[in-house]
Amino acid sequence: MMKKRVLACAVLACAVGLCAQEVGKQRVGELKRMPYNNPGLETDLGVGLWAWPLPMDYDGDGDLDLVVSCPDKPYNGTYYFENPTGTTARKKGFLGLGGSGAMPVFKAGRRIGRGFTNIQLSQAGGRTVVTVPGQMFPDFAKSVFDQGVAIAGVKSNIHSNNVRGNVWRLVDYDGDGVQDIVVGVGDWKAYGWDDGYDAEGNWTRGPLHGLVYWLRNTGTDGEPVYAAAKQVLADGKPVDVYGNPMPMFEDWDDDGDLDLICGEFIDGFTCFDNVGTRTRPSYAAGQRVHSKSGAPLVMDLQMITPTAIDWDGDGDLDIICGDEDGRVAFIENTGRLDARHVPIFRDPRYFRQEAADIKFGALVTPVGVDWDGDGDWDFICGSTAGYIAFIENLSGAGVAHPKWAEPRRLEAAGEPIRISAGPNGSIQGPCEAKWGYTTVSVADWDGDGLPDLLVNSILGKIVWHRNVGTRHSPRLSEAQTVEIEWEGAQPELAWGWMRPEGKALLTQWRTTPVAVDWNKDGLVDLVMLDHEGYLAFFERAERGGRRVLLHPKRIFRNAKGEPLRFSSGRAGGSGRRKICIADWNGDGRLDILINSKNVEFWRQLDAKDGLCRFENMGSVSMTVLAGHTTSPTIVDFDADGIPEMAIGAEDGYLYYLHNPRTPEK
Repeated sequence: MMKKRVLACAVLACAVGLCAQEVGKQRVGELKRMPYNNPGLETDLGVGLWAWPLPMDYDGDGDLDLVVSCPDKPYNGTYYFENPTGTTARKKGFLGLGGSGAMPVFKAGRRIGRGFTNIQLSQAGGRTVVTVPGQMFPDFAKSVFDQGVAIAGVKSNIHSNNVRGNVWRLVDYDGDGVQDIVVGVGDWKAYGWDDGYDAEGNWTRGPLHGLVYWLRNTGTDGEPVYAAAKQVLADGKPVDVYGNPMPMFEDWDDDGDLDLICGEFIDGFTCFDNVGTRTRPSYAAGQRVHSKSGAPLVMDLQMITPTAIDWDGDGDLDIICGDEDGRVAFIENTGRLDARHVPIFRDPRYFRQEAADIKFGALVTPVGVDWDGDGDWDFICGSTAGYIAFIENLSGAGVAHPKWAEPRRLEAAGEPIRISAGPNGSIQGPCEAKWGYTTVSVADWDGDGLPDLLVNSILGKIVWHRNVGTRHSPRLSEAQTVEIEWEGAQPELAWGWMRPEGKALLTQWRTTPVAVDWNKDGLVDLVMLDHEGYLAFFERAERGGRRVLLHPKRIFRNAKGEPLRFSSGRAGGSGRRKICIADWNGDGRLDILINSKNVEFWRQLDAKDGLCRFENMGSVSMTVLAGHTTSPTIVDFDADGIPEMAIGAEDGYLYYLHNPRTPEK
């Protein structure tokens, strides 16, 4: 049975993480998720890309557990995180009156079914009901997704075909004792998605729209009949927030009627006070929800997925909220209202779990390197959120399956490194304001014997952080631009509003700036995509006592001698390539490993007349890791001189691949 399960994972390329903990020996070509191997370690609770939390007492033991759905590759699934505390009420040892007590530490997630977007939880007539568009699961804790009930007489998309959010919840909207349906819609029709800035960086298209509909149940709960959908109005106009509203109709101000709090596509919350009655609701204009500090209440990342529940048992409604990197947060209601009659919340606190597999954010971009000079391989990683983390190997050199520390975000000049697009830094528009897509490379860039950090991001601007610490205690300076000795004016991207500034390199976004001594002259060069998506060689040279990067050359060719163009798309379809350069096959030549459905291996054939030819040898595995992208790096944990591969995936987890030249382990 075990062998069949392993084979199914490999052949179907699904549920890869389930194999990782069940297989002792790794087969050639098999990708295994990398575990922390660190009993007692706690980490942020998380799934893959995009967490959809369903807080419920899944195991019937009287406390609230977390069920979290995740729609990505390869982590797709719905996962159960057991709360082992036995209580979620406000008692000794849990939360405390000032929010200073301990949060529960959940058990590691266990997959219980397939994953969904737009999956929601409703407390309807004393029942916990899970819904997806057009369907409900009324006894989820017992049957999960096996006993779904179609919602008769209603189309699963009530708005239009151009929606990127479509969430359904049950609620007695009009107080008649019967459960209605409310639907939150994310409408992207006006937005247009890509390359919509004028020359000054102003967005010229429309915003995202987040609309809310009510479908009145004119029948009964046992035999529902739903009327045509009506838009919910606020101050006489349709409720409209910035995308994915995730409507929460609850009595937020404890006055007996249902108010509305909506999320959005980015990070915040809007409250619409019911100034009508329980049976004839009427909503005032929306107001931003604030935290206890007085600042707007925001999540750390975006694509937020809030749901309301009295998590801590104190009689008021809190918010449990997932975000894009797979984490889930508890947002505690203080029980107080501000002067605007809007509830005040404490800042989000992310739940914790018993550590299982190594994870950092989403679309993680690892680099294997001995960061702290102790002789073993660590990881430096970027992510969609724009952070950069150090994941420390705690085992020392020569240990094939190391013990790992929790990721620790790196700082520069005493502040956490975080690159974000802001209102106009993403070619795909202002809805990506909190994304950074950091891709990293580590090398002794300034020749002082210490590893420095090179970074590209959503901005396409290449920067480096000098290590001003020591070999065993790295400390990073503020970012400095990477400059090129251009032959004439720097060529410009054919899209977007940003233009090169002086000699600073501006190139395609979300691509790895590979720092490598390509020509083996003792100087670290730069190899990466140029402005047109060709792989280019930026040679390092000594000029007037300074180390400079020279104008790029397209020396990398395919077997036919044609320049390697790894990205031919434009605007949002450009860039996105994650590259590692290493001698993968042991022939003494540097090869190219590049993102694909997992990773493509481009073998170097020869180097003649200043040009290097490569042949695409195909993917390194049959397993599909990529929904958006992957990111390869090289490691040698067992110190046998043969490189192995670690791959960062969309789900934020690291996957491990033995080199085919290595005996099975």
